[in-house]
Amino acid sequence: MQARRLRHPQAEGGPRQVRGHPLRARPPRGALPLLAAALLAAPAAAEPGWEAAAGLAAPALRACLDGDKTAFVDDVGPASNGRLAIRVRRGAATERCIAGESGRVAMRLPWPGAPPPAASATAYFLERRCVDARRLAAPDGTILGWLAYPAC
Repeated sequence: MQARRLRHPQAEGGPRQVRGHPLRARPPRGALPLLAAALLAAPAAAEPGWEAAAGLAAPALRACLDGDKTAFVDDVGPASNGRLAIRVRRGAATERCIAGESGRVAMRLPWPGAPPPAASATAYFLERRCVDARRLAAPDGTILGWLAYPAC
């Protein structure tokens, strides 16, 4: 019996040409429902999580933070009607924010007694608060936010 060789799909056709960075790309119209569906379909242990698509969801994340530079987002998931359910931490208080693709907030609900985020969880901030934070930028170079960890 002859052993089969496993090859990467790119190895057979040569390198694929990718234009731009996926987090810096402008989201196409109607991308948020697809993002919500992908979040819903992804297994819980999948790596990476919501932070991989944070660039697409940046308008909704920024709207939920409402300019509060001390607050951060620590979880994003699908909501009804193609919206996103975003968990926002403001000090010790937690709220659930429902936002649409355009960044328009549909609803804010206080979430008393919410457990604190894990120390190693990914968090989205409006400002850089740690030296190891990862920048999210628009195609024109505008900074959309920063990914770090809650204790940052």
